[in-house]
Amino acid sequence: MAIQANSERNLVLRQQCSVQMIKHFKNSKIILNIDETWLGMSDFRKMKWRVKGTTNSVNTLQINPRISMIVGIDTLGNLYCSLTQSNSNATVMRVFFIDLVRTLDKERPNWRNTTIVLIDNAPYHSAKASLKLFEQLKIPVMFLGPHSYDAAPCELFFAKFKSVDINPRHFATGKM
Repeated sequence: MAIQANSERNLVLRQQCSVQMIKHFKNSKIILNIDETWLGMSDFRKMKWRVKGTTNSVNTLQINPRISMIVGIDTLGNLYCSLTQSNSNATVMRVFFIDLVRTLDKERPNWRNTTIVLIDNAPYHSAKASLKLFEQLKIPVMFLGPHSYDAAPCELFFAKFKSVDINPRHFATGKM
């Protein structure tokens, strides 16, 4: 049985996305990939790949409440990051995009002419309210094809970030 991620429809959508990416790169566009993840523990070493037959026994320190991380990485190497103690949803993403636009307006006033914001098809990215927000803020947006993890630099950032103990001194976490 074929994996749903590799259905003919999804393969075509990923191919169309790739064609658009090549076009943007040829036009010297800056690609700003934005994605989110959550941090429910501080030590992710149990979740990494390891040699078959070896153990990866690591005590995990839970983070409660969990933290949502939203990251933007562009092709110039700039990193934009937000940490919140809430689940990623349309409201959290709205606040992130409004703040990101303010930051980009200060850093590069003409960024809308030179930059494409690349996001996945999470429901709160492609919802009518989000599309309206992108239009209001004049954010040039491009959606990744389904299951395009390899085309999303944020996924590489998350993989690297989550490959270590992010709280090696085991400071207490949570609300104070």
